[in-house]
Order: sequence, then structure tokens, then C-alpha cells
Amino acid sequence: MASSDIRIGGRIAFEIDDDQYSRALEVVASLRNDPADRQVSRQLIDLVVELTDVGLAYFFLHPLELAGVGAIRRQGVKVALGTAGRVLPAVVRSTVGSMNENQLLKLADFIEHIVSGSGEE
Repeated sequence: MASSDIRIGGRIAFEIDDDQYSRALEVVASLRNDPADRQVSRQLIDLVVELTDVGLAYFFLHPLELAGVGAIRRQGVKVALGTAGRVLPAVVRSTVGSMNENQLLKLADFIEHIVSGSGEE
């Protein structure tokens, strides 16, 4: 899937740090270089899980803090996200681990599409 194949009406984005940005680009490049490399697949799995955790926190916890929602209510959300965070890695490992090379390359295209500049402009 080339980025030109992705049709969207808008975007919702969250910030990632420079290390996550660099690793995302490195994993995509490594995956394109050798999609059969299982070590790269493991790096991809770790990246997807990490970025999902960061995104969930950004979209759910950050707005609650900005809105001044109380600590007890926020703690409930943290517990729910923690539960999802414990289940998600196994699901991602199983799903990504079962992908063929073509599917992995399409996932690399998608990651490259959603990861934009480092924010240092």
C-alpha cells in the first residue's frame, strides 16, 4: 500500500519522542530491506505496542488532565488502559507474527504514512 493508496478525510495525531520517531523509521527501513527477518518482526511488534500505549495515553489521559478531571476518575481510566496494555501485546504478537512478507510490507507503508516529521521545524 503506497501512501497514495490511503484515502483519509482528516487526521488525528499524537506526539512521539525523537527516539520513537527514529526507531519507527529504522524499523520500516529494516522491514523493507528484509521482510523475512524475524528479529525485525519482533522490533515491529514492540514498536506497534509502544506507539499504541503512547497513543492511548495521549488520547484518553491527557485530555482528562487538561479538563481538570479528578485524580480518582483518572486513576480508573489508567487501570482500564493498563488492562488493555496487558492484553494488547499478545494480540499484536499473534497478529503481526502470522503476517506474510507482503502484509508486513503494507504495515511498513502504513507506519511510514502515519509517522511524520520529528517536530523540530
